[in-house]
Amino acid sequence: MSEKKQCRYEKGYPSLYDNFKPGQRVVRQYKKESGDLEEYEGIIMAMDTEAMEIYWDTIDGDYSPDQIVDDFTLCDADEVYNGTLEYSPIKRKKKRIADYI
Repeated sequence: MSEKKQCRYEKGYPSLYDNFKPGQRVVRQYKKESGDLEEYEGIIMAMDTEAMEIYWDTIDGDYSPDQIVDDFTLCDADEVYNGTLEYSPIKRKKKRIADYI
């Protein structure tokens, strides 16, 4: 008998398309060894229902892709929704008033 693969929906993760869109700006926080937090911002370059590739280009509001070691990351749904030991879950970037001007 062959084993049936368990899909993400059965594990409790909604499709990434339910919450994100390609080209959308996203943010997450990075906890440094000192305990300080840095906020990373990036853009979703590609995605499917279970993973997304993000280009991280901004740290704490300053455009600085040369300072980011892993500027392209492929994050599965678990990392997107739950984060890791070093990184918080990924969230959509909230619009500010200045974004509309």
